[in-house]
Amino acid sequence: MNKFFQMLKKDHEEVKGLLGQLKEAKGNGAKKREELFQKLTEELVPHMKSEESTFYPPLLAAKEAREDAMEGVEEHHVAEMVLKELEKMPKGEDQWGAKMSVFKELVEHHIKEEEGKIFKSAEKALSQDEFEKIMKQFEQEKQRIKKDLK
Repeated sequence: MNKFFQMLKKDHEEVKGLLGQLKEAKGNGAKKREELFQKLTEELVPHMKSEESTFYPPLLAAKEAREDAMEGVEEHHVAEMVLKELEKMPKGEDQWGAKMSVFKELVEHHIKEEEGKIFKSAEKALSQDEFEKIMKQFEQEKQRIKKDLK
C-alpha cells in the first residue's frame, strides 16, 4: 500500500480510537469527555484541514476522482459544523452524548469511503511523484496547524 495512504490510515485509527473512548465516557462525567474531546480536536482538525489543502485539490482537478473528492470535502464540512456545535455544548449533557454518537457515525462513514472509493480514485488519478509531494506537504501542513491550535 502507498505510504501516503498508510499515513492517513494511521491518523484514521487514532481518530476512531478517540471516538470510541468518547462514546464509552458516558458515566465518567464532563471532565473526561472534555479531555478526550480536546485530544480528538487536536488530531482531527489538522488532519482534515491538511487533506483539504494538499490531497483533495489534485483529486478535484482529476476527472476520474472529482466526484468522490467533492463528496469527501462536503463530509469534512459537515463534520466541522458538528464539531463546532459539540465544542460549544456542555460536555456533561445527555444531548452532547447523542450528538457525539451521530458525529462518530459520520466520521467513521467518511473514513470508510475515503479509504475505499477515494483512495482507489486517487490511485488512478495521481502518479507516485504526486503522492510523494502531497505526503510532504500534508505532513508540513498538519504540523503547522497543530502548532497554531496550541
